[in-house]
Amino acid sequence: MGQAYLAGVVAALHQTLGWDARTADLVVGSSAGSVTGTALRMGVAPSDLVATATGTPLSAEGARLYEQILPDSSELPTPPTGSWFRPWRPPTAALVSRTLHRPLGFRPSVAAVTMLPPGKVRLDSRALPLQRMLGDTWPTGLWICAVRRADGARVVFGRPGSPATPLAPAVLASCAIPGYFAPVSIDGVEYLDGGVHSATNADVLRTEGLDVAVVVAPMSSSHRQSRSAAGPIRWSVHRRLHRESLRLSERGTIVIRFEPGTRTLRAMGYRMMANDRSDRVAEAAAAETRDQIEAEGLRHLLGSVQTRSTSPTPSVRT
Repeated sequence: MGQAYLAGVVAALHQTLGWDARTADLVVGSSAGSVTGTALRMGVAPSDLVATATGTPLSAEGARLYEQILPDSSELPTPPTGSWFRPWRPPTAALVSRTLHRPLGFRPSVAAVTMLPPGKVRLDSRALPLQRMLGDTWPTGLWICAVRRADGARVVFGRPGSPATPLAPAVLASCAIPGYFAPVSIDGVEYLDGGVHSATNADVLRTEGLDVAVVVAPMSSSHRQSRSAAGPIRWSVHRRLHRESLRLSERGTIVIRFEPGTRTLRAMGYRMMANDRSDRVAEAAAAETRDQIEAEGLRHLLGSVQTRSTSPTPSVRT
């Protein structure tokens, strides 16, 4: 559902404003956002992203790229019920040490996730096409967020100073939902979904001096009184995104946020891993994005960014 929402938003931005997300100076992705961000940085057009979600024909170039970088479309298996009730592991020495050195940064929810039993579904084979295509190269201006399982620290792959790794393992690590997917090991270190730290990780942009940050948050919602079971979680994500946005604004960056509204939430339902409603989610996301563009007067703002945009097919660096 997250990828479908992302596709609907970026496609609506392109169709309505002519702004192509492939031209952004920097793309940051976590979980589903790491997959969408990678596709954009590899040159997949917004129209092809939404075509994949809605089941409509791809462009010739989009079909070629997807054939090279994506696995087959078979559904991921569901872990057996008993896998959720296996013994948790005790806190690691690294987690305790990090907590003692940064007590104000301690977050019980993150600490708890590092102690969950590892998920049963392995992602390794799903990165083989991307690994074959890129090898050890990395697209310019792409940051992938994951969380180190040992101590819950966020790691931003692709950012200068972060551990070096090929792109494919970094994307897998960012998608390793705790308790569902097995942690992804990179050079002997296990990593989990970047959403463990933050569903958006927008605050990693705070030192980049950007004019505008466009944040697309599938797991958020400003509808505090949502009746769904996910309502409290979405409100928590929304509040964290608000804090991250303030940190960016304090550095002079204009933040534009896109979060699911009532129409998209109805289309998404309760199962974020479902495969049967992507078309409805993408269409609802696009419609809400167009409404938000008009309601918030975003044409002029993003139009001025578009005039400074670079080529829509970023280069690839080692």
